[in-house]
Amino acid sequence: MTTTPRQRNAEKAGFKYSTLPLRRGKRPKQWLCPTKGTIMTVERAVLSQYEADGWRGYHREGGLILNLIKCMSFPEISPRHRMTYIEALYAQNVAFKEDYFTKATLLANLKRATPDQVKRNFEMMMSAPPPLRKSVSSLFKRPKASVPVKAPSILDWFPGLETWMLVELMEVAGVDLLHRIATIFSTDPYEFRRGWPDLTIWKDGQLRFVEVKAPGDSLGKSQRTIAQHFAIPLALEFSIVDVRVCPKF
Repeated sequence: MTTTPRQRNAEKAGFKYSTLPLRRGKRPKQWLCPTKGTIMTVERAVLSQYEADGWRGYHREGGLILNLIKCMSFPEISPRHRMTYIEALYAQNVAFKEDYFTKATLLANLKRATPDQVKRNFEMMMSAPPPLRKSVSSLFKRPKASVPVKAPSILDWFPGLETWMLVELMEVAGVDLLHRIATIFSTDPYEFRRGWPDLTIWKDGQLRFVEVKAPGDSLGKSQRTIAQHFAIPLALEFSIVDVRVCPKF
C-alpha cells in the first residue's frame, strides 16, 4: 500500500495515522459536524465523529490532562491557586513563599489522589469569586465611578471542560500512569505544557491522544517533542487524523 509523505512523517514521529473526510463551512476554519451538520471547529467536528463511535473526551490541546494533573497534585486547592497554571507551580516560578511547593510534594500528593479530591479541586477552579470593582476615570471633574469586573474562571481558558471528564480520564488512565506522566512533565514544565494532541478520548478502557490536522497544517516541533517524551516511553497511543475536504454535492 502506498503511503504519503505526511503519513510517513507522522509514523516516524510516533503517531498512528488515519484520514477523515469532512465538509467545510462557508467561511475559513468552519467545518460541518459529521453527525449533526452544525458549524464548529475542525477539532470539535473530529471529536463528534469519535463520539458517534462511542468515544468520550475533550477537544482542547492539553487542557484536560494538565488540569487533571493540577487537581491531583493538591489535597485541596486554595482560592489563591485556583487560576495558577500548573507549569508555574511545578517549576516554582512564583513570587511568594506560600506559593512554593516542591516537585516531590506535588508528585506525592498526586500518587495519593482520589476522584472525590479531583471533583472538589476542579469545582474550586471553576468557581469565580464576586466581581471586582474597577475605578473608571471621568472626563469631567466628578468622583471616579466603579464598575464590576468579572473574575476569571478556569472555564474562560478551557471552555467546555467538565468535571466528569477529569474523573473518567483518571479512572481510564490510572494513578500510576498519570504519576509517570506528571513525573516527566515536572522535569521541564514550560516545555511540556504545549504540544499535546488536540483530543484526549477514551472508550472501553482504551485511552487515545489525537492530533487533528486540517488541510495545510503540519506537525509542529512541540508536538514531536511531546510524542518523543511521552508517547514512545510510556506506550501512549498518539494518532493523527488527516482531515480531507469532502467534495460538495
